[in-house]
This record gives sequence, structure tokens and C-alpha cells, in this order.
Amino acid sequence: MDMRRGVAALGALLLMTGCGVAAAGVSSGGAFTGEVFRGEVFGGGVDVRLDSGWVRGVDDGDVLRFRGIRYAQPPVGKLRWRPPEPVAAWQGVVPATTSGPACPQAGDNPKESSDAEDCLTLDVTVPKKTSAKPRPVLVWLHGGGFTAGRGADYDPRRLAAQGDVVVVTVEFRLGVLGFLALPGMPGGGAFGLQDQQAALRWVRTNAAAFGGAAGNVTLVGSSGGSIAACGHLTSPAGRGLFHKAIMQSGACGTVLLPNSVGLGTPRFPFWRPLKETYAATRKAAGRAGCRDDARMLECLRAQPVKELLKLTGYFAAASYGGATLPTAPDQALRDGDFAPVPVLSGHTSKEGLAMAVAMTLLGTPVTDANLPELLRQGFGDRADEVSRHYPRERYGSAPEAWAAPYTDAIFACPHVAAQDALTKRTPVYAYVFGDDTAPPFIPAPPGFPPGAGHAAELAYLFDVKDKPIDLDGRHVPLTATQRAVARDMVTAWTAFAWTGTPSSNGKAWPRWRGDEPVAHLITERPGSTATTPPSRCELFTRA
Repeated sequence: MDMRRGVAALGALLLMTGCGVAAAGVSSGGAFTGEVFRGEVFGGGVDVRLDSGWVRGVDDGDVLRFRGIRYAQPPVGKLRWRPPEPVAAWQGVVPATTSGPACPQAGDNPKESSDAEDCLTLDVTVPKKTSAKPRPVLVWLHGGGFTAGRGADYDPRRLAAQGDVVVVTVEFRLGVLGFLALPGMPGGGAFGLQDQQAALRWVRTNAAAFGGAAGNVTLVGSSGGSIAACGHLTSPAGRGLFHKAIMQSGACGTVLLPNSVGLGTPRFPFWRPLKETYAATRKAAGRAGCRDDARMLECLRAQPVKELLKLTGYFAAASYGGATLPTAPDQALRDGDFAPVPVLSGHTSKEGLAMAVAMTLLGTPVTDANLPELLRQGFGDRADEVSRHYPRERYGSAPEAWAAPYTDAIFACPHVAAQDALTKRTPVYAYVFGDDTAPPFIPAPPGFPPGAGHAAELAYLFDVKDKPIDLDGRHVPLTATQRAVARDMVTAWTAFAWTGTPSSNGKAWPRWRGDEPVAHLITERPGSTATTPPSRCELFTRA
């Protein structure tokens, strides 16, 4: 296995649709039941009518699958770098048996690279069992920062079947095609976010066709998808499109620090003002040979996707200052300008260990000898203070000592800041995923300290394509104990979708409160709680 591919995946992860429409389930005799729907299950297929036409999904054991449904017009030709347009209606029954492609993204791993510009599709997974009432809908935004990833790589069977919810996974524009902007360009700098909102509008219109409740939609994201979900909380255009939000390992204030995705990588925010994106676009256009301001957009639209993907590095952040995000999302949270919907927010306990794995695989393992210098590169003139707050002797190894402040600065403390702001206007629940037995999302070398690194919780909620794997590329299944923890997590996530309150082991989780910052701790011993030390966050959040 090429370890650089695994490291690149980590970097991307961080940076990273004639009858009525109210299906309620499938009877044991094979026919849909419901007050309005009159479709049939036959030969492993099932037909559903959307606002744009009929689709035919597949019967897959305890769930029904509807894959590759277009939720917007293909963003090609003159629609490249324009807000998403409603999908055109079709005649007949369109097969919905194969997931759509990942949206265009650069990558050295053929499984993760794509130049398929016609990519605005989604998958719907529905419990096969009958339901007496409409089910909550979970809409999943994949990780990969704003430059990579694929929603269809996350199989939500467990969430749908165990939690009795409808799950929608979404593909959306990324990188240069999702976040380029020029003055006067409608929607510039935020096309990827607009795609996500278009998918939410599609869900509002079509949820009932799958037995889902259009008035009970939970927006869920991890890493870059979580950062986006936080942004949607502050977006005027997002108001009313979802009714709860789950943010996993990414908040409005998440900023990558130097070295966080490899030695020598710079500090990187996920939000930037439109003026900065205009400047980045001009630089990128110059590299593509498009230097005439009057014809710049025309010239860029004439470029093949493969050439545009070479410009990905200029477009890893979303823009604010436009209609989608009038204000930087972290500032909007502080100002109280956000949708007051219940929020479940959290991170893994040792996020930074995944970064330390990447450093090791790229040839610069964190050691006692280089730890002080690496901290200085990451934290600048605060490195000595960071070292005092995170003394080496507290940790079992140098990688753990390095990872701890990165975990707090990039993930834990931005989540705390978001939770403190949100709880002033809406119910907030917090968690820390601390199962140190969890297999790492990026395989660690032998002898590397175990711990719940970035994205480790995903395998507990989804069957993630090709993850987790070991150094030889072999799939690592969850143990019996880990599967039990996974069942508790699915219970908590879907209880939140149903009621707005997460619960597990028959107990509701405590709410996050500014004067009592208690997060639910998820370990191989579920049921305990953890508190976030406020002094550490003060170190990273003060001016």
C-alpha cells in the first residue's frame, strides 16, 4: 500500500430525488404500505415518484436503496460556476441503482480522484420495515475539507435500519469548481454550500416519497462537512431547511495550524472574505492562461476539468461577504445570528494523533528531540506556554504530547466556543468520542500509541468504504465490544433526530451549559461524562 495516499486522504479529510408521495414502509408481502403511495416491490426493485419523475431503487435486505438521484441540473457548460438550478423533469422510470460519481477532485489515489463534473446527485437509504408515522431524515455531508470526499462512500445501513430513520448522502461541488469567485459572479465563492442547500430543498420537497418527515430534517457532517454544517446554521438561505444539526470534528472556528496535515503545511482557515477569493481566482486564472479580465470567466469555462483541478490549492476555503454567508460564520455565532435549532456537537478525544500518524508516514516522526521545535512551528511565540500547559511528562509518548494541544486548538476549543454561543439560544448537547481501542481511519505504524484520532468514530456510525484498514490494506472489522459501542452511538444519534435529545442506555444526555460544560464521553465503557478544561481553551482563544 502507498502510505502517501493514506496521508493525502487525511489531509483532504481535514482540509478538508401518477401516484401520491407518502411511502411508509414495506410489508412482509412485498408491497409498499402507506396512505397514499401505491408503488410495488418487484424483482428486487421498488418505484417511487418524486416531484421530477419516477425512480426505481433496489430492495437490499433490511433497507431500500435509491442511488444516484439528481437533485439539481448538471453544473456544466454555462452552468459551471453558477448557483445550482432545479433538476429538469423526466419521463418514464429512471433507474436509481448506482451511486453517482464523486464531484471533481484532485488526488493521487484513483479511487478518490474524479473529473466527473455532472455530479450533483444523492443517495437515499430507507428502512424496509413499516412505520406508523413519518420518519426523521438525516442529511449527511461528507468530510474532505472543501476539496475532496464522496458521500456515497458512507453506507448508512445501520443508522437507517437500527435507528428507523431515512438517510440522504450528498455529492456537492468541491475546490475550484465549488469555491471560485469573480466580482459580479452570482453565488461566487460558495457554490459547494449552495449545492448542499439545494439538496436540503430537494429533501423538503421529496422526503414524504420515502416515508420521511419534511419537517424533521437533521443536517449531519464530519470534518469539512461539519464545518459546512456549522456555516449553514449562520446562513440566511439555510433557515428552515433543517431542524437539527450534528457537528462531528469541525466547528465554525476550526482553523488548521502549521504542520497539522504534514510538516511545513501552513495555517489554514476554512472561511475567507470574498476579496481574498477574487485575488486567488485571478492568480489561478493566470496559471491557466486566462489573464484578460473581460474574458476571464469565459476562458475558465472553456478549460477542461483536469486542467482546472491543478488549481485546487487556491480554493480550499469558502467565502463570506455574499448572500450565502454574509458574515464569517464564527463571528455570526458570537453575534447570535444563527438558526436556533437543537445541536449535537463533538469531537474525538485525540484528534491530533491522526496528524502525528501522517507526520510519521511522511518521514518526520514526532520525537522527544524534535517536539519543542515542532510545537514552536505550530504555535509560534506561544509554544513555551503551550509546553507548560501540556508538559511532556503527562503523556506516554512524544506523539501524544504533540497531538494534545493540536487536538484542543483545532477541534475541542472551537467546538466549545460554538457550543457556548449556541447554548444561549438553543439546546446543545456535546460529546467526546474517547474509545482508544477504535481502529484509526488512517493506519498507524506498529508501536504507534493507540487513541481516538480524527475520524475514528465514523466506522461506528457507517460502513465506510475501504475504512478502516491496516498498513497492508486489509479491512479492520470492529470487535464485539466496539460493535456494542457503535449500537449505543447509533441509538444516540437517531434519538436526537427523532426527539432533539440524544440518549443511550435508556438515559438522556445532559445538556451543555456555559456554566456547566459537560460532554457525554463515549468509550468502551459507555455512560460516563467528561468535562472540558476551560483554562486550555482560554490559551487558544484569547487575542
